[in-house]
Amino acid sequence: MTGLLPIARNGGSDVLFLDLNPATHGQLHAFVHAIAWPGYLGDHVFTKVADDFDAYLDSLFVDPDTAKDAWADVAGSDPSDPWRRTVEEWLDKELPAWRAEAWAAPLT
Repeated sequence: MTGLLPIARNGGSDVLFLDLNPATHGQLHAFVHAIAWPGYLGDHVFTKVADDFDAYLDSLFVDPDTAKDAWADVAGSDPSDPWRRTVEEWLDKELPAWRAEAWAAPLT
């Protein structure tokens, strides 16, 4: 793991690394822990996830359930509320058609 800089970790201790080695500089790699089930022993995974940071960011997406939950948290607040405006701007950018979703209907 020489030359790999850990840059992110999730609650399951999976790690995202930025590669600083000269031959592969800028690549992103991930170490993902296996999920344990009774009677099943999974394998941990170490893999390249992107050629560079821009490619990694371009590969990210907003999960529809996450968008729905984020909107549900602010939908009833005043339209001028700063957090509501932030959520609206995020959804407008990342899910341009979100306002047509049934869950985005105005509260009455």
